[in-house]
Amino acid sequence: MTRTSARSAVTEIQRRIGSSKVLTSPEILTCYAFDATNLRYLPLAVAFPESVEDVKAIAAVCADAGLPLVPRGAGTGFAGGTLPLQGGVVVSTERLSRIVSVDREQRRAVVQPGVVNAALQSEVGKVGLMFPPDPSSLEVCTLGGNIAQDAGGPRALKYGVTRDYVVGVEAVLYGGGVVGREVLAGGAWRPASSLMVGSEGTLGIITQACLRLAPRPAAFATALAFFRTARDAATAVTRIFERGVLPAAVELMDAETLACIAGFVKVASPQGTGCSVLVETDGDEDEARETMASVGEALAGAGPLEVRTAGSERERQDLWRMRRAISPSLARMAPWKINEDVCVPRSKLPLLVDAVVELGARYDLKVPTFGHAGDGNLHVNVMLDRRDRDQVRRSEALVEALFRATLDLGGTISGEHGIGYTKMRYLPDQLGDELVAIQRRVKRAFDPAGLLNPGKVLSEA
Repeated sequence: MTRTSARSAVTEIQRRIGSSKVLTSPEILTCYAFDATNLRYLPLAVAFPESVEDVKAIAAVCADAGLPLVPRGAGTGFAGGTLPLQGGVVVSTERLSRIVSVDREQRRAVVQPGVVNAALQSEVGKVGLMFPPDPSSLEVCTLGGNIAQDAGGPRALKYGVTRDYVVGVEAVLYGGGVVGREVLAGGAWRPASSLMVGSEGTLGIITQACLRLAPRPAAFATALAFFRTARDAATAVTRIFERGVLPAAVELMDAETLACIAGFVKVASPQGTGCSVLVETDGDEDEARETMASVGEALAGAGPLEVRTAGSERERQDLWRMRRAISPSLARMAPWKINEDVCVPRSKLPLLVDAVVELGARYDLKVPTFGHAGDGNLHVNVMLDRRDRDQVRRSEALVEALFRATLDLGGTISGEHGIGYTKMRYLPDQLGDELVAIQRRVKRAFDPAGLLNPGKVLSEA
């Protein structure tokens, strides 16, 4: 379409929903041109709908004009899922930020997509409940984005991922149609609604969701163990599960990660530390304590340098503050990073750790690694300066080799970050051409024009 007709479409959206909800200033466009990948693509406009009717109007005008439409939550994703690759209109859900209701008896909450994860956690915590999915970015990431990505987090080990807590969603399709309202009104689950979970904004724009909640545990026990090598730490993780216990979280942090954290949060590691494992158990007091006792025996059997146990809630929070400080702290190491979240069967975790160490040495790059070791899910961060072409070349080769090694171990190229834009070309290697073709047919059924979050997840057939 011509630039003039595109501008006319933006003007029409402004007319329908109000000019204060559709902005085109260079400052705004720049702010919504990138996500956590730091890749940048300028949109034509950014819309800030305040109701489902606003979203319907935006989608209808864009469909009439053939204008790309890109849903966006907080922009915390690492796979380029919210980048406006083809320009068009970015639809930010940040003004759709109301917790509509919390039903303590039914253990359900109805929310708009712009509600921040931590805000829901705080609200339902007042009535003894929790929303188990807890990404490390929970203080800023939104529930719409969590649903679109099927987000996990440390507690996913015991409690599952976002998909396990979505009763149903309401979503606006490209063109302005709406699916899922019958679910929110108390009806049965509908397939069209369920497909929205994990669809990365390629099938519809989520405007409301009904979420299942869980009772908040009465007690927690938390420990931090230090090991000489990442292989020792990974072996300790496998030993924990060989004992037949299920902690609430098992997180791994290698030496480079710990060094970065130290600049933000005080953590003194024993001399010779190459990796650490953070473990938490929960339940009633007896369950949390007894499970941690078994965990402690497993850790001791793996030869740790030291094991520290939180003696109070404040000490527990300090340990988790350390874990959640990782992503922002890594900015001290290099101006850019590629954050991949490969995942393998838990028994193969030591082999994956070995592969990451070998790849960092082979390509001469810093690769701080951490993540949800209890799920076999590691966040492998390739640190680089994109102004250095040789570093870019080596980092891309490292990522490709990492994906090959992960698939050879029976794993997946994305544990929770999604496919988005950056991993799209690798998806056929994991799923095979036939399954990818089936997914393309589903995409076309929802979005025949291919203009809803175009260029994401599925490459053009």
